Amino acid sequence: MTEEMRRILVISPSFPPKNTADLHRVRVSLRHYSGFGWDPTVLCVSPECCEGLDDPALAESLPANLRVVRVKAWDEATCRHFGFGHLAYRSAIPLYRAGCKLLRREHFDVVFFSTTVFLTFVLGALWKRRYGCRIVYDFQDPWYADEPIYTPDTVPGRWWKYRLDQFLARFLERYAMRAADHVVAVSDGYVRDLSRRYGWLDRSKFTVLPFGGSYDDYDFVRRHNIEQNLIRPDGRSVNWVYVGRGGSDMAPVLSVLFTALAALQRADPAFALRLCLHFVGTNYAPPERTHKLVEPLARAHGVVSLVHEVSTRIPYFEAISLYAASDAILLIGSVHADYTASKLISCVLSKKPVLALFHRGSLVAKMAAEFPNVFLATFDETPGEPAFEAQVVRGLEWLRAPAFDVCAVEARLAPWSADEMTRRQCVIFDSLVEPAALSATSPVAPSGIAS
Repeated sequence: MTEEMRRILVISPSFPPKNTADLHRVRVSLRHYSGFGWDPTVLCVSPECCEGLDDPALAESLPANLRVVRVKAWDEATCRHFGFGHLAYRSAIPLYRAGCKLLRREHFDVVFFSTTVFLTFVLGALWKRRYGCRIVYDFQDPWYADEPIYTPDTVPGRWWKYRLDQFLARFLERYAMRAADHVVAVSDGYVRDLSRRYGWLDRSKFTVLPFGGSYDDYDFVRRHNIEQNLIRPDGRSVNWVYVGRGGSDMAPVLSVLFTALAALQRADPAFALRLCLHFVGTNYAPPERTHKLVEPLARAHGVVSLVHEVSTRIPYFEAISLYAASDAILLIGSVHADYTASKLISCVLSKKPVLALFHRGSLVAKMAAEFPNVFLATFDETPGEPAFEAQVVRGLEWLRAPAFDVCAVEARLAPWSADEMTRRQCVIFDSLVEPAALSATSPVAPSGIAS
């Protein structure tokens, strides 16, 4: 690698002060890119044009010298008159024009798309054809799925729109992937599916890379005295928290948890009177359209008195403060093995006991098993398996009296830090400029979790 700083253009349509789940790989990496010889410029959409929660503190946490280029997307209200309003459709052309302007005037060694606004991946193919860019895509979710992920009853929005989106995704993903120089994914399942569909991409062009965790987030909360206002520890109450989306794919896992919770309530009613499970930010819909997803399920299992749900999202650093104030943290997985919870390492960093309920084949299950402060319960095919139910019961008992070595947690965190995850990204970027660089450090996830 030369002494001269290389340049990377990062495409992240939603960006602080907006708070969306798909921006956090970029956010935690920005502070570390320069240490590995890369100078980032972020191309994003102006916050007033984006959906999602406004989170000024998230913007304040960004590096002071970061260059951010913001563009205005088409007006949402106007676009909805024509039958579309999603950011993907409103921002594609404005981002394309802004990217063309940047790439025409300046040299960037790599263009990195890290977003779930997948339509923007098409811009990579257009820019590569026009400017010869090196393109890296980050798949945090599936864009196109061979089998529908949702049913007419579970789809968020209208079924026909989902089916139309998937029809377009089938062809647009293929077009975009022809431009890929490398693909990062949070799940080996995504790599398997993409490499099978696009045989011209060798497996060496893929890297499984989970989200890293940053101590800076907890330091930021302490320095700025950011406080959550959902729980007030009083020395008697017991507060277990879950922060993140709910959904139909998580309902079978939650059903097992609530069945075990009902048994605990019957066996120890005195403890149950002190216990509250807080589910926060479970619905990504805007505040005026949000509704509760977890409490109805808790009611059906007879444990609604133990469950408190706040369906609207809360600012990111308030969530970190909530972890720090809790007695324990819950991580709820999906029935799908490819689902990867990006917040795992952030939860582990709290040093609180964590109960993680996931498909055995998920990357989260492999990662969670590394940490002494995580009790992992897994299922092979369905959460209804008796073995999984028994593990969840044991997990609740462990949460009541957890025992683990905090120093051992510290020792296991280094391979999953934001610094290390950024280094692995930069190995990929280096390899596109100097192909020999990748052979020096194999692009695999930590602890031998292969891509």
